[in-house]
Amino acid sequence: SLSTGIKHDGTMCDTCRQQPIIGIRWKCAECTNYDLCTVCYHGDKHHLRHRFYRITTPGSERVLLESRRKSKKITARGIFAGARVVRGVDWQWEDQDGGNGRRGKVTEIQDWSASSPHSAAYVLWDNGAKNLYRVGFEGMSDLKCVQDAKGGSFYRDHCPVLGEQNGNRNPGGLQIGDLVNIDLDLEIVQSLQHGHGGWTDGMFETLTTTGTVCGIDEDHDIVVQYPSGNRWTFNPAVLTKANVVRSGDAAQGAEGGTSQFQVGDLVQVCYDLERIKLLQRGHGEWAEAMLPTLGKVGRVQQIYSDSDLKVEVCGTSWTYNPAAVSKVASAGSAISNASGERLSQLLKKLFETQESGDLNEELVKAAANGDVAKVEDLLKRPDVDVNGQCAGHTAMQAASQNGHVDILKLLLKQNVDVEAEDKDGDRAVHHAAFGDEGAVIEVLHRGSADLNARNKRRQTPLHIAVNKGHLQVVKTLLDFGCHPSLQDSEGDTPLHDAISKKRDDILAVLLEAGADVTITNNNGFNALHHAALRGNPSAMRVLLSKLPRPWIVDEKKDDGYTALHLAALNNHVEVAELLVHQGNANLDIQNVNQQTALHLAVERQHTQIVRVSI
Repeated sequence: SLSTGIKHDGTMCDTCRQQPIIGIRWKCAECTNYDLCTVCYHGDKHHLRHRFYRITTPGSERVLLESRRKSKKITARGIFAGARVVRGVDWQWEDQDGGNGRRGKVTEIQDWSASSPHSAAYVLWDNGAKNLYRVGFEGMSDLKCVQDAKGGSFYRDHCPVLGEQNGNRNPGGLQIGDLVNIDLDLEIVQSLQHGHGGWTDGMFETLTTTGTVCGIDEDHDIVVQYPSGNRWTFNPAVLTKANVVRSGDAAQGAEGGTSQFQVGDLVQVCYDLERIKLLQRGHGEWAEAMLPTLGKVGRVQQIYSDSDLKVEVCGTSWTYNPAAVSKVASAGSAISNASGERLSQLLKKLFETQESGDLNEELVKAAANGDVAKVEDLLKRPDVDVNGQCAGHTAMQAASQNGHVDILKLLLKQNVDVEAEDKDGDRAVHHAAFGDEGAVIEVLHRGSADLNARNKRRQTPLHIAVNKGHLQVVKTLLDFGCHPSLQDSEGDTPLHDAISKKRDDILAVLLEAGADVTITNNNGFNALHHAALRGNPSAMRVLLSKLPRPWIVDEKKDDGYTALHLAALNNHVEVAELLVHQGNANLDIQNVNQQTALHLAVERQHTQIVRVSI
C-alpha cells in the first residue's frame, strides 16, 4: 500500500519523521502515541521487544502482532535493482522497450510522485533505451518480473495477506484434516508461493488433485498431503477448501438427501493410515482398534445428522468421516484404487448379500473362492455364460487375481474371452499383476492374452506390477516379452513408477530389459529428471550405472532444466553429487533463463549444492 499512496492523515513516523505516514501504519502497543512507517518498522527501529498494531488503511481494524524479536525475518524478492523485466499488464509506452517480450534491467527504485514513495522503477532496456515506469502507482504496473532480485528484509508474518479480510491469517479457515483444491491460475499460484515454500515442477499434481491438510507450520503456511504421498507447503491464500460432505453440511446430509451415501451402501475404508487419522478428527476420532479396517469393505448402517457414517466392517461397527470412505459401486472401483484388498475378499463380502441364484454370479463366486468342483459343475450347465459377470467382474478376472490356476485352465477350455474388461478397463492379466500371481500370467500368456493391454488409465500390467512392488511378476512379464516403456495416461513409464515407489530392484530389472530412460511424461520429465526431482539418490545411482549413452545425463526439459538443475533447485545434495561425480554432468548448461545449476543454488542459498557445482 506504500506505492499506491494510501495516507494516514495526522500521523508521523517517530523515527524518519515522514508526515503523514504513507502505506501501512505501525503503532506501538506499549508506548503512548508512537508510530512507525513501513520502512522503519521492518528496518528494526524502536524496541524489538515491543508489540505493535498493524493499521492497513485509515479507520481499519487494528491487528495486534507478536514482537519483532520473536518473529522471522526474510529477504524480499521481486522488482528491485538488478531484476530483469518485460512490459506488464498496464503498459502504455508503445515500443520504448524495443517490442513486446523484450527485456530490460531495473537499475533503481524511485518515487513516481511525492505522494507515492517507491512506486516506480528505472529500467535500462536491452535495446539501450531507459526510462521510469510505474510499479504500484495507483495500483498499476507497467512491468512484469521475469527474473527477480533481492530487496530489503521484512517480517513476513506481520504483513497482511493479499485478499485477506480483517487480518485473518487463513482466509479459508483451514484446519488439519480439511480437503483442499487449488483453483487459481498457475502464474498467480507461482507468485503467491514466493516466500511460502516456492514452486517446483513437481507440484503440478496439486493443480488437478485434491489434497489433505496435514499440518500448519510455525509461519502459518499450510502443509498438504496428496494421494501420491508427496507433501507440499502452500501460502494459505492459494488454497480453497474442497466442497465435500462434512459435519457442517448436516442440513444437506441425511435429511437433505444430497449425501452420496445411503443406508445399505457398500463402502471401502481409506487405506492411508496418516490420512484417515487426520480425517477422523471431530468425526468419531481414530482408535488403534480400527487398524484392521483400513482398505476393507463394509456396509453403511446409519447416517448421522452431521453426515458421519456408522459402518459395519470386520465384524464390528465404527463411526467414520464420510470423506474417509468411498462407495464401492463395483469390485473394480476398489481395484482401481489399489487398495490392497484382494478381489477374493472383496467379492466374498459382496456375495454375502447378493444371493440372487443367477448361475453366472455363482460361477464368478466359485472362481473367486477357488471352488474347482463347483466351477466344473456350473460349466456343464447349458445356460451358464462363461463370460458372465458378477459385481462387474468375470470368472476369469476373479480367478486370475486370486491365483486359481486350475480354474483358469478349465475356463480356457470353454472359449473364454481372456481380453474381457471390467468397468475400469482391467483385463484378467491386469488382475493377475495386481494379485502378484506370476503363475497365472504364464497361463494367460499361453492362452494368447495381450500382456501389453491397457486399462482406462492406459496402464499396462507392468505398470500395475511395478506400482504394487511385485518384483517376480515384473520379471515374468518382461521374460514373456512385454514392452518395458509404454506410457500411461499421465505419460509415466514403469521406470517413472519404480522411481516414485523407491523400488531400486525393480528399476534395475526394467533397465536390464531395455527400458527407455529418455521417454518424458506429460510434465516433461524423463527418468533422470524424475529421480532428481524426487530426491531419490539410490534410484539415480542405478540409472547412472546403466545409462546406454552418457550424454543423456544432460538432456533438457522444455524449460531448459537438466537433472542437475532440478537437484540444485530442490537442494537434493546427494543426487547432485552423483550427477556431477558419477554422471559427469555438464555444469555450464543453462536453462531458458540463462541460469546454470550453480545460479539456482546460489539464488536459493543451497550452500552444499554450491560446493558441488564449483
